[in-house]
Amino acid sequence: MFILDSHEMKSTMFAKATKVGTKIELWHKRIGHINLNKLKEMQSRGLVIGLLTFKDKEIEGVCEACEFGKQHQHLFPKERNVSKGLLDVVHSDVWGLAQTTTFGGCGYYVIFIDDLSRHTWIYPMRQKSEVFGHFQIFKSNVEKTTGRHVRCLGSNGGKEYFFDAFDENFRVDI
Repeated sequence: MFILDSHEMKSTMFAKATKVGTKIELWHKRIGHINLNKLKEMQSRGLVIGLLTFKDKEIEGVCEACEFGKQHQHLFPKERNVSKGLLDVVHSDVWGLAQTTTFGGCGYYVIFIDDLSRHTWIYPMRQKSEVFGHFQIFKSNVEKTTGRHVRCLGSNGGKEYFFDAFDENFRVDI
């Protein structure tokens, strides 16, 4: 926390931050970027004490913040799956360390999510170094169950996926 001593500051330091072009712009911003027609209605009906009288000629351009707020992003494509079959793409991530561990002493977990079905497997872990062992168990179980092979494992690039045993075994098996 910092303490701000405003006695030693000059008034010009504040003038630049609070400068607004016209009275209507000031009230537009004060009342949460309200629509200018609503602001005129509030003025004509006398709904705000201290609201100054302004004329249509005072309205200049568009508020930059309002213009930016009305922009929108393009929608995601409707085709959300990269894969065409079960286990074509499996997403994985490791979470932890939790503040409170499980009764078994696990403070981490690794998650595997099939891209097509969104079926999810979660394995609790005591240490991050257990990721590869859990991946081997997961891979063996799902390949036996489905009769398909894991073709691609996607991760966020966490360090738990970058060690020799994982890299060698994964490349060979797939």
